[in-house]
Amino acid sequence: MGILRTLLALSVVLDHLGGGATNQLVGGRLAVQLFYVISGFLISYVLTGTDRYQGATGHFYANRLLRLFPVYLAVAALTLAAHAAGDGSFFRLYDDLPLSARLFLILSNLFIVGQDWLMFFGIEHSSLLFTGSFAHSDVPLYQGLLVPQAWTLGVEITFYLVAPFVLRSPRRLLALLAASLALRAVLIATGIGLSDPWTYRFFPAELALFLAGALSHQILLPRWQALTRRWPRLPELGVAILAAYCCAHFFIGLNHNLRDALAVLLFAALLPLAFLFQARYRLDKAIGELSYPIYICHALVILFFGWLLDGASARQPALFDALVLTGCIGFAALLNALIADPVERLRVRLRAGGREDLSVDPRPAASQPAASRQRRVNPIRRAP
Repeated sequence: MGILRTLLALSVVLDHLGGGATNQLVGGRLAVQLFYVISGFLISYVLTGTDRYQGATGHFYANRLLRLFPVYLAVAALTLAAHAAGDGSFFRLYDDLPLSARLFLILSNLFIVGQDWLMFFGIEHSSLLFTGSFAHSDVPLYQGLLVPQAWTLGVEITFYLVAPFVLRSPRRLLALLAASLALRAVLIATGIGLSDPWTYRFFPAELALFLAGALSHQILLPRWQALTRRWPRLPELGVAILAAYCCAHFFIGLNHNLRDALAVLLFAALLPLAFLFQARYRLDKAIGELSYPIYICHALVILFFGWLLDGASARQPALFDALVLTGCIGFAALLNALIADPVERLRVRLRAGGREDLSVDPRPAASQPAASRQRRVNPIRRAP
């Protein structure tokens, strides 16, 4: 999964660079939705494929917060410092806002929760109102976010809140999946669901993507594991297919909605193979550990190079894009070394408070050490 997650993170970076970089890999919007599918798979794994959080929902929430917040807060603080050293336009935006909007922005910048809701609000007649779209606003509220792309974490956190009460019950899972798909169909039929922010920022409709990933874990993973015992190279083939798709997405001559639906179905179908692949290759795990910090830091890196190389994005866009991509990867590695790795040691201690991991060893039985065939292990070095 590591290679795929990092390809998706780079898709978002390229999309935000704009210009000729926009339609590269799978694009920003679809990358976010595929992240939702992967998140559903991994959260289903830790909640239903292990005994780690049985009767310890609070530990699950604490673990998720430790995964998301330290890197986010570090990048947010650095971004705030960059704005303070800049021309002050970021702070002047707050001067034009009513008190309610300022509080909304300050709290959502601190706690992440609410950044996705912000996309449905605007300022009209000096009041904060539900406008249905961030585009319908006298002042663009999203410009007051320190980490603009972190609104997706707000969607993720909402899923984390409901996941322990949904994923362990097949009946609830299927009922919510049907309800989410029906809601999306109604939104599309009425025309509301055809435009941003309703296309991929509205959690009730996006919930279906998380649940599709959860079903991929609960239904397809055991079947792919059985097939892998017969054909051991299936995980490599599955990852090759998904990586090739990421590179070829915009060359597929289909209506963009059908093409995106194909991508979601393909990922949901083959994610178990990517999961098994990650268990075999440490390099894949290491690459995957860069995906979250790349995603969180890329707006700051773009801001930095835009300041450092004033006008270079217009004069030499290919060079500017290459510098940003390289900077994102390097900065992500630094964030992991200085922040994520020390926090991970705390997360390991927190997870140790749970019971024995009962997940299935993803390797074929014949390749498992004899001493481990009677137990089950966690194939993820840095747990999701």
